[in-house]
Amino acid sequence: MVPRKIWTSRKKSLKRNHHLKNGDLPSEGTSTFNTFDSKSVMGAVKKAKRKIVPDPNFTNNLHNKGLQHYEDKLSPLFTNSYHGVNYKSINSNNKQLLKSPVALQHALSIPVEAILNLNVRPGEPYFVVWFLISSYFPLIAACLGPLANMVSIVALVEHWKVKKSTGRMVSDRPEVVVMNALSLALGILGNISLLMNFSRSIKYLITQTVSILSWCFASAFLAAAILVTRHDFKGANAEYKPSEGFYYAAFTAGFYFTCMVILAINFMGYRLNKYPPTFNLDQKQRTLMFYTIWFATWSVIGALVMGNLIDGLSYGSALYYCIVSFLTVGLGDILPKSAGAKVAVLVFSLIGVLVMGLIVATLRAVILSSAAPVIFWHNIEIARVKLIKELEAKNIYLSGAEAFHKMRVLRRKVKARHNRTSLMITIAVFMLFWLVGAVIFQHIEGWSYFNSLYFCFLCLITIGYGDFAPKTSLGRVFFVSWAVGAVPLMTILVSNVGDTLYAVCNDITAWFSTWMFSTQREYEEVKRLRKKLKEDQDEDISVNSEAVHREEEEEDRDMESLDELQNTLEEDYDDQVQEEEEEEDNDDEEQGESDASENTPLSIPFSKSYDVDSGRPRRRPLEISEVNELRKRVELKKKAHLTLLEYLERLKPLISDSIESPKRKYTHQQWSELLRALGADEKSESKGYDGFWLGDLSPLRLPLVEPNYLVLKFYFRIEMMLRDMVDLEIRDLQLLTTRDDTSQNSSISDLGFSTGKEVRFDDD
Repeated sequence: MVPRKIWTSRKKSLKRNHHLKNGDLPSEGTSTFNTFDSKSVMGAVKKAKRKIVPDPNFTNNLHNKGLQHYEDKLSPLFTNSYHGVNYKSINSNNKQLLKSPVALQHALSIPVEAILNLNVRPGEPYFVVWFLISSYFPLIAACLGPLANMVSIVALVEHWKVKKSTGRMVSDRPEVVVMNALSLALGILGNISLLMNFSRSIKYLITQTVSILSWCFASAFLAAAILVTRHDFKGANAEYKPSEGFYYAAFTAGFYFTCMVILAINFMGYRLNKYPPTFNLDQKQRTLMFYTIWFATWSVIGALVMGNLIDGLSYGSALYYCIVSFLTVGLGDILPKSAGAKVAVLVFSLIGVLVMGLIVATLRAVILSSAAPVIFWHNIEIARVKLIKELEAKNIYLSGAEAFHKMRVLRRKVKARHNRTSLMITIAVFMLFWLVGAVIFQHIEGWSYFNSLYFCFLCLITIGYGDFAPKTSLGRVFFVSWAVGAVPLMTILVSNVGDTLYAVCNDITAWFSTWMFSTQREYEEVKRLRKKLKEDQDEDISVNSEAVHREEEEEDRDMESLDELQNTLEEDYDDQVQEEEEEEDNDDEEQGESDASENTPLSIPFSKSYDVDSGRPRRRPLEISEVNELRKRVELKKKAHLTLLEYLERLKPLISDSIESPKRKYTHQQWSELLRALGADEKSESKGYDGFWLGDLSPLRLPLVEPNYLVLKFYFRIEMMLRDMVDLEIRDLQLLTTRDDTSQNSSISDLGFSTGKEVRFDDD
C-alpha cells in the first residue's frame, strides 16, 4: 500500500504537468523558476535598450534642423534646388520630396555634417573655437587614450623600484599593485566607452559620463600609487631608485588626466548649447581611433615579444625599441642578436610602419579636408561683411563686374593670409617640439644643449645616426611619449609645407624660363595675363586664357545653331498652321478620325464627348477657342524644348569640369552667361552696395565646388521643366476628354509652367 504522503506528492506533480501542457498559469505553490516570464524580461530589455542606444532617426533629425538653421547662410545653394519642398504638381500623386543627383556635400568643399551640427555659424564670434572643440577635442582624446593604455600596461607589468646596490627589480607594495590594476581597468573602460561614443552605439550622455569618470579615477589611483612609492626614493641614502615602470605610470596619469579634461570641455560645449549631444565627426575621423587602437595594441604585443627574445631587455625598454622601429628612427642602441629576434623585428616593424602610415595619412586628410576649408569660409564671411559695411559708409555702389572682382580679390587675400598663418603655426609647432624637447633631453641625459638640438632634429626628420640615444629610464620613457607625438605631426607639417614649396618652385621655374627665353615685350605680356588671371581666379587654381576664349567661341556657335534651329521650327510650324486653316475653311463639315498610332494627344483634331443613348464616346469638332488654346500650348512646348536643348548644351562642359577639374574657378563673363541661361540677373538680384556678388545670395560667399554647384542648378531646372511639360500634357488630355470645356479658356500664366527665362535665384 502506497503511503499517503507519497501519493499526495505524485498527485500534485501530475496536476502541475497537466497545467503546463495546457498553457495554464502556474499556481501560487509553484517554484520561482516556473514563474519566469520571458515576455516581461524581453520588454524590460527593449526598454533599457531604448534608453541606452541612440534613436535611429537622431542623425537625420539633426541634419534637417541644421539645414533650417543654416538656411540663410546657404541660401545660394538652397534656392531653386532639391533641399526642401520645391515642386508641387497638381496632377502628380507622388508626395515624396525630390532627391538631388548631386549631394549637398559634393557642392561644397567642406564636411557639411560637421558644420550643420553647430549652433554657432561661420562669421559669428568664437565659431572656430567651438568648431575645434566639437570636432578635434574628441580626436585628441581618441589618439591619446589608447596610447595611455599602452603605456599603462607596461607600468603594470614592470616593477617600479630598482635596488641601487644590485640593480635588480624589487616587487611593489600590494596596495600599489591594486591601485595600478584598477587604474588600467578604468582606463580601458574609458576607452571602450569612447569607442562606443565614436560608433554611436550608446548615447552621448552615457558614454561621455563614463569616459570622464573612468579617466578621472584612473588618474587619481595612479597618482596615489606614485605618491606612496615615491617615499622609497627620498633621502640621500635611499635604497631604491625609480624604474622605467614608475616613470611610465607618471606619464600615464598625465595622459588620463588630459583625456578627462578634453572630454569635460567638450561636454561643457554641449551644456552651453553650442552643439547637440553627439561628436561632430565624419567617417575619416571615426576611423582614426581604430587605427590608434591598432597601433597601441601592436606596440604592446611587440614589446612583450621583444622583451622575451632580446636578452636583458626590460618591457619598458622593449616598448622604447618598438617605437624607435615603428617610427623609422632606428637609433641602433638596442639590437637583436638571435635569428628569432631578427625575424620578429621584420614582422613587427613592417606592420607597425604600415599602421603608423595609415595614422599619418588619415590625420593629414582630416586636417586638410575639414579644418582648413571651414576656417577659410569663416574668414570669408567676416571679410565680406566688413567690406559691405565699408562700402555703405562711403556710399559706393558696385556694378556686377566690380563686385565679382572684389569678391575674387577678397577670397585671394583671405587664402594668402590663411597660408601665412598655417606656415607660422607649422614653424611654431616645429620649434616647440625641437627646442623644448632639446631642453628636456639636456637635463635628463646630461648632454650639452647643442647635442640635444642635434639629436632632436635628426629624430624629427627620422634619420637617427645613433651617435646619441637616451640611456636613462626617464629619458627612454620621455622619448616614447615625445616621439609618438612629434614624428607623425612633423611628417604632416612637412608634407603641407612641401605642397606650398612645390607651388612656389613652379612659379619660380616658369618666371625664370620666361625671363630667360622670351623678349621683353613677350615677358611683359605674360605678366599682364598672369595678373589678370589671378584677379579672376580663386585660391591656387589657374585657367588657360586661350582655353577660356575657345570655350566662349564654341558656346557662341552653339547659340547661333540653336537660333537657326528655332527659326526653322517656327517657319515649319507657321506653314503647318496655315495649311490646317485652309483645310478647315474648305471642308468645314467633314470630320476625320484620329490615327490610333499617333504618339501625342496634340495630334488629335477632335474633342471627345459621350453619346447619351449608347454611353460610348463620340467625337465632335474642336471649337475655335480650343484650337487657339492648343496652338498656344504647342508654341509654349516648342519654346520649352528649345530651352531644354540650351540647358543640355550648357550642362555638357560643366559635367566635364566636374569630373576632370572639380576645383576650376569660372570668370565673371562665364558666371554671367550661366546665370542668364538659368534666368537670373545679377543686376536685379543686387540689393544695395554689394553688387550681388558680395551679397547674401552670392554663390561665391560659400566654399563652393563651382562645377558641381552649376551642374546641380541646371539639372534641377531641366527636371522641373520636364515635370511641368508632363503636367501640360495631362491638361491637354483633360481638355480633349472633358465635355463642354470651351469655357475653360485659361491663360498661359495659369498653367503653372515657366521656362528658364523666368527663373529667379530667390524663391519664385
